[in-house]
Amino acid sequence: MKRVLILVLLVTPACSREPAATVAHDLPATVNQPKPEADLTTVKLSPEAITRLGIETVVAQIQDAAGTRTVGGDIVVPEGRRVQVTAPVAGTLSSAIVRAGATVAEGAPLFRLAPINPAERDQAAEAHRAVYAAEAEDKLARQRLQRLEQLLKDGATSMRAVEEARAQLEVATAALNAARERLKAIGQTTLGAGDVVIRAPFGGTILSVAAAEGQTVASSAPLAEIAQVSTLWVKVPLYAGDIQAVDPSKPAFVTTLGSAGAARPAVRILAPPTANPTSASVDLFYEVKGAGELRPGERVTVQLPLRSSEKGLVVPDRAVLYDISGGTWVYEDRGDGSYTRRRIEVARHAGDLAVVARGIEPGTKVVTAGAAELFGTEFGAGH
Repeated sequence: MKRVLILVLLVTPACSREPAATVAHDLPATVNQPKPEADLTTVKLSPEAITRLGIETVVAQIQDAAGTRTVGGDIVVPEGRRVQVTAPVAGTLSSAIVRAGATVAEGAPLFRLAPINPAERDQAAEAHRAVYAAEAEDKLARQRLQRLEQLLKDGATSMRAVEEARAQLEVATAALNAARERLKAIGQTTLGAGDVVIRAPFGGTILSVAAAEGQTVASSAPLAEIAQVSTLWVKVPLYAGDIQAVDPSKPAFVTTLGSAGAARPAVRILAPPTANPTSASVDLFYEVKGAGELRPGERVTVQLPLRSSEKGLVVPDRAVLYDISGGTWVYEDRGDGSYTRRRIEVARHAGDLAVVARGIEPGTKVVTAGAAELFGTEFGAGH
């Protein structure tokens, strides 16, 4: 029997292995001296600085917080605070002082109106009719002259007929110019003692202007629309079966779409009882004072307070800080004058409390008074 011996040699050349440094160099990205976020957000204050900034803290704790329901709402102008300014008498606007979007005070002049009597109105109407008739005659004479000139080129009429048509056009044009001048003379008014100054009935914003300088308007004709927008209402359509769950004694909180700031409190008010049978909804109305950037007709998010409550980890609303990207933060008091900025997620607002979904644990001491000052100190504004 023959025996076959097979020898397998595994040779690994030393040159086939790359140094560790070379492997690390080939990585797509490297981070030098990585540090967790918490190591970058600790502020150390001296006792004097703590006193000067007025630092106060509270303990985050689990407690009953009023339940809320988030729904959509519409910003509307309160009843009686949006009116049309009309002309008290027929006349010609000698000047229009306002423009749409302007803010005016109560009693501010909006228009100057030169009244006209019935005889002047009849004269103006007759002057308008004369202008229309003269324009028609001028157009007819111009067309007749063009036809005759073409016929003259074709040898189908005489030069005398063309000259007569040209003379008729000159007469029609002169009559039209005279009618226009007469209408202009009747419409022109100068500012005098009989002019009426139309003023703003209250302070507000001009939403629209419906008349211009030099325009003749009839009595009660709309001139402008003005509204008070410093205080606005929020109209909230709510399913009729949920109306009893809402607590009318507590404020709602209004947030603009895409807003990174804190919600605005809104107080429940008495308003016209309106409803929509198609959607089986009734309308609740809340008042927002100091409306700021809110606009009539704007769609907003509304957190309605409920009669029920549920437990959650809460901190005061004033302890929550918002960065430029809408991130929410609190400062944790770690003792010895050290304060660490912690990122949190706010689940909802309950009155003047913020319910925290994650980011801190129960028992954490967070800064309330002085939190904004700490934020400025950390980023240089407080130095």
